[in-house]
Amino acid sequence: MKSLEERIEILEKKLLPKNENAETTKREPSEYNKFVKKYINDNKSDKKTHKELFSEAAKAWKKSK
Repeated sequence: MKSLEERIEILEKKLLPKNENAETTKREPSEYNKFVKKYINDNKSDKKTHKELFSEAAKAWKKSK
């Protein structure tokens, strides 16, 4: 029984996040993230899907560099 309890304890430690008390901080969006968001919002239409717009935004970013 003790062996089983030890194994459970080991597995529980593996499942718990390493920094369970650490505060998570969000990074500020990169220039690319800002560009894509603006591009998609400016070019929304019923005819194009989000996937198509994202692809166009990536191509536009590459050209702008």
